[in-house]
Amino acid sequence: MNAQPSLRMWPITLAVCLLATAVLRAQAPAPPPPPSVKVGQAAPDFTASYLTAPDANGRRQRQQVKLSDFTGQKNVVLAFFPAAFSTGCTNEMAKYQETSGQFNAHNTVILGISVDSPWANAAFAEKLGVQFPILSDAKRDVSRAYGVFDEENVVARRTTFVIDRQGTVQQVFMAQEALDPTHALEACAVLTEVK
Repeated sequence: MNAQPSLRMWPITLAVCLLATAVLRAQAPAPPPPPSVKVGQAAPDFTASYLTAPDANGRRQRQQVKLSDFTGQKNVVLAFFPAAFSTGCTNEMAKYQETSGQFNAHNTVILGISVDSPWANAAFAEKLGVQFPILSDAKRDVSRAYGVFDEENVVARRTTFVIDRQGTVQQVFMAQEALDPTHALEACAVLTEVK
């Protein structure tokens, strides 16, 4: 006698489970769109600035970095990150600093970049003891040129571009994969071997 009511409940239970699964899938965030700059393409040239560490008098200097200045000389790791001082970005830039000597050994320059102001990025770099430039894309021109600007959240999506000495994009790492500089370091090691 008890089997009949539970058999009648089975279709209802199944329907509720399927509905719950559909609702959860609908609420899951969509993956970010891929950047507009792809592997094999020329990296868009840009000029961006950063503030140096304070001198003996506490003054900072504004320095300009132009991507094409590295053409024919060095590989470049261009690491877009969403926001200075956020947990993920702090961990990412700290790991780049820890491995900066290995990047140097592979003839590679690290350039961090976010849409934060030069002052915010300078304070961020100083807090982390970062020795490579953390560029400001406050006008969002660079992140838009690379197709990584998130208009809704007004940040650059976490994306790392490995650019060879000829200015060609060799690898692109996004989101979680971009958090770990090991991927970019391996790509630079291959570029050193190929020459």
